[in-house]
Amino acid sequence: MRRESLALLVVGLSLSSIPVWAQASACDVVTTGATPTSADVTAAEEMAIGQMTCPSTINIFGLGVCNAVVVQRVVNAEMGLPCIVGTHSVTVSWSASTAGTYPIQGYNVFRSTTPSNYVQINPVMITAAPLQFLDGAVSNNVTYYYVVQAVDTQGNLSAYSSYATAQIPSS
Repeated sequence: MRRESLALLVVGLSLSSIPVWAQASACDVVTTGATPTSADVTAAEEMAIGQMTCPSTINIFGLGVCNAVVVQRVVNAEMGLPCIVGTHSVTVSWSASTAGTYPIQGYNVFRSTTPSNYVQINPVMITAAPLQFLDGAVSNNVTYYYVVQAVDTQGNLSAYSSYATAQIPSS
């Protein structure tokens, strides 16, 4: 497998408000005003994999967004943990990689709360400029580490970029 070189990753911390809908818990996706239950978890999972239409009223990270982050938040809430609906976001941006043997097809963005054990956070490969990703699923008072990985047209993966950090304020 050929590894392509990846240009420097730059993280811009962009603080913006994300509206919270008028429910007792934003992670309650099935019944308004109730505590999240296993029915909410099932609904969130079905929405994230496309088996159920994401209602336009769900607002855990923007209107109508149903993804793995939403599922995790709903699962956490159902287990009695906080359904964290952050009030901040991070914009991760980077420069294009230099192609090796094959052209660069796109990029994936990864995040962790330590400078290791990264998890991919973009639902689809980023293939067009601007080369950036808005991470709106961040929690207050947490430091995040971001890396980017290039993917060429043959599916070969570059090494991770150097990590960049973003410290999310407490409020």
